[in-house]
Amino acid sequence: MRKFSKELYSKEVLMKAAFSFTDIMYIHLDTNEQEYLVTLIAKDNVSGDDIYLKFENELIAQQTRLIVAEKTKNIREMIVARSLSSTIINISPIDDEETDDFKADDILIDWFEKNE
Repeated sequence: MRKFSKELYSKEVLMKAAFSFTDIMYIHLDTNEQEYLVTLIAKDNVSGDDIYLKFENELIAQQTRLIVAEKTKNIREMIVARSLSSTIINISPIDDEETDDFKADDILIDWFEKNE
């Protein structure tokens, strides 16, 4: 069993790291006031120290991903908003006269190409 500080790693990070190892390890998670208690048992013949070292590296990778996601959240939201805003169709005012004379060529053109 190894102990990992709750101060360094969030519960979400611990769960993501544990999940990424479920195919090669049996994992038991527990907590006390200051630490996560992690027990790893390899499904194949892998040494005990080796699996904990790999798990520690995965914890660091998941924590780094979380930090980067938090720091880049605003820019990612702006990129998504910008990309979605370019798909808004600009509808011009409707003429009072209704026309029923549509041509198939006009209907089959992609509206992106039609507005250029």
